[in-house]
Amino acid sequence: MSAHLAHGAEPIPRYWLYGEPPAVPELRFVHIETIPERMRLYNWEVRPHRHDGLSHALLVGEGGGRLTADGVEVEFRAPALIVVPAQVVHGFRFDPGTDGHVLTMSEGFLAGVLAAAPEAELRDAPALPQAWNLDAGSDEAAALDRCFAEIRREFRAHHIGRASAIAAQVTLLLVAAARLAAGRRRDSAERDGQGASPDLRLLARLRPMVDERFSQHWPVERYAAALGVTPGRLNAACRRVTGLSTLQLVHARLMLEARRSLIYTGHGMAEIGYALGFEDPAYFSRFFTKREGRSPQAFRRAHADGGTGGSVDGNGLDRTGGVSPQ
Repeated sequence: MSAHLAHGAEPIPRYWLYGEPPAVPELRFVHIETIPERMRLYNWEVRPHRHDGLSHALLVGEGGGRLTADGVEVEFRAPALIVVPAQVVHGFRFDPGTDGHVLTMSEGFLAGVLAAAPEAELRDAPALPQAWNLDAGSDEAAALDRCFAEIRREFRAHHIGRASAIAAQVTLLLVAAARLAAGRRRDSAERDGQGASPDLRLLARLRPMVDERFSQHWPVERYAAALGVTPGRLNAACRRVTGLSTLQLVHARLMLEARRSLIYTGHGMAEIGYALGFEDPAYFSRFFTKREGRSPQAFRRAHADGGTGGSVDGNGLDRTGGVSPQ
């Protein structure tokens, strides 16, 4: 659903867990639960909202409903696969009794999986919100059912290699999504949920460009020129889809990489800043502190000490066993 911002207001709510204040997810956060576990609490309806840094994949095994994304409503019937990228404004209306699984992944976890995938088609698979109705009893429906079941089993078992096993299953999920997109690209938008708005299509082209160029600190005008649109058009599309400006999206990508470097490398602040395109270490520190609420050094210490943002078994999977964002 479009977030039409006026005078700096943000009418579309942002959540961590649905109905709760937003928070920064752990870099490798993953959670899976059944659809009824949370939907029963909200009368099977989730009002339009967005998450910062969390993507969803749903496998609907029974029932159906409607997905709203960027003002476009798509009906789905079981079996169905639904993908909702991070920051896209979305909502659901499920038929009472609908069953299936909801997989929630942080951008950091998903970025790690995608980085290991050699095919560009897999990296494009989660770029747009999609809802695919599958053929009951088909090989693709059975494969996805096994994939989600394995993710849930690994998530609950806490075995050695848990994060790697889940990442492998997410890769298979992305393969399935890429094949569905390729096989149904020419099908009708009404039947297969391919009716992406021009704003969504533009954002899908922007995301891989930001992934490639964020450390070069391109100005918004250069991104717009590379995409063949005006800066105003690009900013408007970003705000309508995500509620964020183009520059804010680029800065969010910089912050993701900064957090990963601080946690997973032993590089010094100047070295990390330089790799991210900051020639002045003090400027990198100010940039990070303004957005994170603490300095890079404090952020690294918190993770090294097992404080805020720590992870179960060092893999970043949700430790609470609680409900997932929708």
